[in-house]
Amino acid sequence: MNALVSKHRISRRTAGFVGLTAAIVLVADAGTAMAAGTETASLGISATVANTCKIESTSNVNFTTYDPTSTTDTATNSGQIRVKCTKGSTSTIYMGAGTASGATCSGTPIRKMANGADLLTYNLYQNNGYTTVWGCDSSNQYSYTASNNGWQNLTVYGVIPAGQDVPAGSYTDTVTVTVNF
Repeated sequence: MNALVSKHRISRRTAGFVGLTAAIVLVADAGTAMAAGTETASLGISATVANTCKIESTSNVNFTTYDPTSTTDTATNSGQIRVKCTKGSTSTIYMGAGTASGATCSGTPIRKMANGADLLTYNLYQNNGYTTVWGCDSSNQYSYTASNNGWQNLTVYGVIPAGQDVPAGSYTDTVTVTVNF
């Protein structure tokens, strides 16, 4: 009987071991299945687009030779500035009076080129008909609305009125161009 009890105990132990192993495998598989779940969350993304503009001069206003004995104004359209702004933004462009003595922005700007103490009056215009002066402030400003963020070329027209009593020489001025946005 000893041999029989022994065989029976071995069979039960083997069956118990096999059952325990199967249970461990099932629990391990169930644990893996539970760990395969998913969770989601939202991540907010944001940016602020700057309302900005850039401006640069691409060519100076260069008048032809001025003849003080002529009765005809000297005109040119050789000046050019470029502006680029954020798409859809509206800006205004002003031009200062210049650096020469006696230049002013009161009312219609009076601009002057200088050769030492000698002054030659001129003005800058937004159109080739010379009817809209580039203003120094909110009067006669150039209004610009950007259709895209590319460069826009703007021609600067100039006139030196006829009949100014000035000596021969080289006259110059510098005008500050400002874009407000």
